[in-house]
Amino acid sequence: MIISNTAGWVKAYRLKNGKQLWATKTGGKIYSTPYADGNYIVVASTDKYLYCLDKNTGKINWKVKAAKPIVASPVINNGRVFCGGSDGHFRCYDLASGSLMWDFADVKGFVVTRPLIKSGKIYFGGWGNYFYALNEQTGALVWNWTNGSANRMFSPASCVPVITGNRVFIVAPDRYMTCLNATTGAVIWRKGDPKIRIREAMGVSADSTLIYGKTMQGEVLGFSTKADSMEVKWNAKRNIGYDISPSLIEEHRGLVFTLSNSGNIYAFKREDGSLAWVHKLSNCLVNPLSFFDEDKLIGTTMDGKIVCLKY
Repeated sequence: MIISNTAGWVKAYRLKNGKQLWATKTGGKIYSTPYADGNYIVVASTDKYLYCLDKNTGKINWKVKAAKPIVASPVINNGRVFCGGSDGHFRCYDLASGSLMWDFADVKGFVVTRPLIKSGKIYFGGWGNYFYALNEQTGALVWNWTNGSANRMFSPASCVPVITGNRVFIVAPDRYMTCLNATTGAVIWRKGDPKIRIREAMGVSADSTLIYGKTMQGEVLGFSTKADSMEVKWNAKRNIGYDISPSLIEEHRGLVFTLSNSGNIYAFKREDGSLAWVHKLSNCLVNPLSFFDEDKLIGTTMDGKIVCLKY
């Protein structure tokens, strides 16, 4: 289990008992989520560096510098590392050496989220009201889309996008859900409903028929992935209260896991939306969960708690 924190540390713990195995200090705070692949771990820091560490020892294999602090989360795919920056760039590096493979230098605003890679394209949003699709191999712009707002606080920047059936789904603080053609970027539908004030939290069902979303009023909903507009097909039968956490909604083994900014993990039954259980970790935001061994999960919170639950 690899954890990063705002004290600048990357730490490894044994999943079986939570024993710390190693710790590596960076030169700044870390808001980035580490990504592991084989013997490599990559994570970004506000000291402007993207780090690649050895999984077993925490030793720094390489680090590369950007022009500004990095708060985005990297991803590894096919021996390459992809990461957005705060300096208007989105870069690709060779995983083994850290050498720069390509650099897209036209990002509006800064990137905070982890990109999604699908069918040779990289999808991500930035805090400049734009959402991007780049060619995975070359970094060339395939298409971009903007919501047309002059207010950058409405940017589709904090949600991790979802793709299913050649449709890209995104949500943003403007309370709209947008469905785009994954190939062309054309708008299939875009809907804002004052009764469904959905924000950044979203996810996809195990069978890809539903896009999960959470409203500011505390409703957890499932929307059709095939409809021509916003169509609610599933509803959790427990309101979690006012909530603006952007953490992912995920389905595992028939349970839909929803996280709150008040420290709760909610598990709803996929079959009927009823509440299976709720577990309170803290009084602050719960970060996206990690699942392992079929029935266990790791939960972490903004105040530093790390918990292993059997669900």
